Amino acid sequence: MRVSPPAFAALLFSACLALATASFAGSICGTVRDVTNNQPVPQAALFLFDNADQYTGLYDDSDVNGEYCINNIAVGTYTLQVRVDDYLVATIYDIEVTETPTGVDVEVGPRFSLAQPWPNPASTMVSFRLHTPPDARVQLDVFDVAGRRVYGWQGQGTGTGERTIEWNLRDFNGSELKSGIYFVRLNAGDASVVRRFVRLR
Repeated sequence: MRVSPPAFAALLFSACLALATASFAGSICGTVRDVTNNQPVPQAALFLFDNADQYTGLYDDSDVNGEYCINNIAVGTYTLQVRVDDYLVATIYDIEVTETPTGVDVEVGPRFSLAQPWPNPASTMVSFRLHTPPDARVQLDVFDVAGRRVYGWQGQGTGTGERTIEWNLRDFNGSELKSGIYFVRLNAGDASVVRRFVRLR
């Protein structure tokens, strides 16, 4: 097969570019640990973003020892996002990657999460299990599909950050909720998460 000079030049340029990129690739490696007990955090998902906040497509999961390593990173400045159970638990900015491995250990603080309401569908009662930072101001609200707030709770995070709220599916007036779809929203500090559940009568 014969290759034209322009096509050959393009192939040669691509090969040189790939070689140059490979020779200037670095890595970010470290350990993810829970700040409250210094224990390793397995199955944390670590995602790499460039300095324009664009996802690079590079990621890794921490192993049973909390260790991770993201390889083949072009030299530059990056941001690392860490998620546990699909919740953002840490963000590390301005990581400088060079040709030598860059060590970045991650300390995960108290988690912010709202489990799926249970049971779902619900008929007589529903439970909301939440985990928030101990010192956070907590607001939990339930909305119907039209966006009307039908019930809510507020308070301070507990010492462990864990709490379960059981609700009898009655609104502010004491009336039973109609059958349908509802949304529960948890706010704690600057963080927010929404879950969906169904009421069946």
